[in-house]
Amino acid sequence: MERENIMDAMNNSFSPRAELWQCLAQAFLPPRGEILSRALREDLADDLEYLATTLSMDLSEAITEARDALFHADAESLLPTYSSLFLVPPIPAKLNAGIYLDGTLLGPNAKMLAEIYYRHGVEQSLDMHDTPDHVATILEFLALLFHRADTAGPDILEPILDDREAIRGLLRRILPEIAARVSEIERERELPPVYSALLGVVESALRDEQCVFFSAAVKDERESAHRYFSKRATAADLVSCKQCGKAIATARELKVIIDRLQQCGLPTDHLELCPDCRDSTQGWKPGKTDFNLPGFR
Repeated sequence: MERENIMDAMNNSFSPRAELWQCLAQAFLPPRGEILSRALREDLADDLEYLATTLSMDLSEAITEARDALFHADAESLLPTYSSLFLVPPIPAKLNAGIYLDGTLLGPNAKMLAEIYYRHGVEQSLDMHDTPDHVATILEFLALLFHRADTAGPDILEPILDDREAIRGLLRRILPEIAARVSEIERERELPPVYSALLGVVESALRDEQCVFFSAAVKDERESAHRYFSKRATAADLVSCKQCGKAIATARELKVIIDRLQQCGLPTDHLELCPDCRDSTQGWKPGKTDFNLPGFR
């Protein structure tokens, strides 16, 4: 099957829900050029409000916050803000899902995303100079899956729906940490709170859709947010606590954590035990750790 770019796979007839996710995807591309910058500042909030109203989605609070942030951001500040957050090393808030899921770029989840794209006959555009797990690419692919589901026959609808929910589950896992980092950096560097507000719209849209499509499964969002992609609870390489036998983490996760601790000159022996079994007399107790590892909190 001939591959096609995601944008080329969509046409002007896609549904309002697909258009909503396509608008949000465009918002997380670098705002280069006057046309895109003006569209973000002047048109995006109106478009999102219209689409949300059409879909009966409760996004008014998040869109109002984004509208206010975009209104107070002048054209010259958008690209420097984006660059400061997502482009200039050391990048404080990466937009790559693999950083938060695997602790690295081009890990298992990034490769899985590329495989899903290929399975649906699309590949990342040459104009997108980033890995397949960039948030803008994921959102654009989600829009495509909504578009494909609208016109799919019964024989191909099920795999489209399965992959669509896998993509939404992945986004629900990574967005809270990305949003927290972006908000923190915006405050520290006195940047316009544009991207934290836009991430808030994405999170609100995902929550609203979760209530529509999975109304019986939203009682515990923390549990439902870990249902997709890695299938960690049934992973073949789970490492168990040496004292109680409870699963601690996968071998891959522990390796990333151990390597990072050793680089910082910190001990790693405690990782043989689950938090509940760590001996308090040795200074270990359940609770939040003092170090920050992306994807393992």
